[in-house]
Amino acid sequence: MMKNKSLREILLPLPKISVSILNSDLANLYKTVKKLEFVGTKVIHLDVMDGNFVPNLTFGPPVIKSLRKYTKCFFDVHLMVNNPKESFLWYINSGADLIVFHYEVVEKKDIEKLVYEIKNRNVYCGISIKPNTPVNKLLPYLKFVDLVLVMTVEPGFGGQKILSECLSKVKELVKIRQHKKLDFIISCDGGINESNIKDIINLGCELPVVGNAIFCDTDFVKKTKKFNILTKKLEFCKKNKISYG
Repeated sequence: MMKNKSLREILLPLPKISVSILNSDLANLYKTVKKLEFVGTKVIHLDVMDGNFVPNLTFGPPVIKSLRKYTKCFFDVHLMVNNPKESFLWYINSGADLIVFHYEVVEKKDIEKLVYEIKNRNVYCGISIKPNTPVNKLLPYLKFVDLVLVMTVEPGFGGQKILSECLSKVKELVKIRQHKKLDFIISCDGGINESNIKDIINLGCELPVVGNAIFCDTDFVKKTKKFNILTKKLEFCKKNKISYG
């Protein structure tokens, strides 16, 4: 059974940040999530890596299930795995609100089916592309998905510098969405920090994923508050069609 509300309706007002906890203190994840929620964070980004699609291993269903009971935050689960068709149910059953899988690992004939298998379980579905994958590869699927995640670094590790050439994909997706009268949300992941988030949002990114820029700070709570305040200001400016900064 599909959701009655669109992902956009659930996440409004936009833009807002999705906080990636990949580089947080993994021994105290639940405390971290509670602190993030306390300072106004609405979306938690959970990077699932299998050591195959990307050369790194992170947390799986048991960790996500454990976190779920401590927070009402929206769980944005990014599957960087080779087998999303076989594993997506594990994450839905663990408490995911949104499942994002990679275009590169699913056969074209199976993508639409996978999207509907996810959405029919009352969970939102997104599709992600790596830096070398062009936006036009997604054209047949944009009317089905709730979100498109543009990777602005090579997936697998936090703390990388943003690949600025990937940002043209955001502008391209905005044009496609307007032309085709679609409603998917545009998200970006990788290298987003205080110095570039304004420009990324102004290009059309509505859900920037921020991780290392928060957790490399000695006071991640204070840094999260700064990002939350900044995105609220940008949301106000966009809504009222005024410039910021």
